[in-house]
Amino acid sequence: MAGPRTPLRKPREYFASRPRPLDTRRALAVVALVTLVVAAATGSILVTFTQQLDQRVSVDNPAHAPEMMCDNYEEGGPFADMDAPAGCDPSVPEQLDERLGDLVWQEISWVPWAMLVGVPLFWLFEAAMLHLGTSLVGGEGDFTETLTVAAWGMVPSAARALALAGYLAYALPRIDLPSTPDAAVAAMQSALSGFGLVSGAVVVVTVAWATYVRTYGMARARDLDVGSAAVVTVGLSLVGLLFELL
Repeated sequence: MAGPRTPLRKPREYFASRPRPLDTRRALAVVALVTLVVAAATGSILVTFTQQLDQRVSVDNPAHAPEMMCDNYEEGGPFADMDAPAGCDPSVPEQLDERLGDLVWQEISWVPWAMLVGVPLFWLFEAAMLHLGTSLVGGEGDFTETLTVAAWGMVPSAARALALAGYLAYALPRIDLPSTPDAAVAAMQSALSGFGLVSGAVVVVTVAWATYVRTYGMARARDLDVGSAAVVTVGLSLVGLLFELL
């Protein structure tokens, strides 16, 4: 009888029903999907955050030329016989009134795009750690099979990103922010720190879920008993969890 279609609910039955070597093509599709989901969820979180920052701030106008430079084009200056740059015109304001959220977005808009590279790199790193760790407890098998298991183990991370994006999309718009930029940023930081309990709970649940999937996957992929595989997967998960919760 065919096993489950994915290992996300019943990893023992799924991996036991799969022929060796494990199918790497599905793993590539899973990684591609996880990468897109994490990048989209990250972008959604950042957009939700910046949309709340409607406060106005004054910033230097890049089109405005410095006064010292403009003085060189006035009578008696070294370039008095030349036309002054457009930035020296009195109609060009020295400062601009900008929306705080737009300025913040300009600084962090690269992050979702970085996920398109970072997630696959993390997949390779995680697979390498799993392969090395299981080698130390007598594991045998190709690295490609470890890549397959590591790919499925990343699905809970995508679910976590979606859960946090949905929660923040609901919670952040309900925060009353002061009108001044500094006070608004402080209030937002305080509110986000209050989400730590929710975020921490989601992290613990998804790490446990991923460990569950990886344990049975590595036992199958590396010809190990479940206990030996668990020593590696649980150990690596605890190290990762420690870094995430710091």
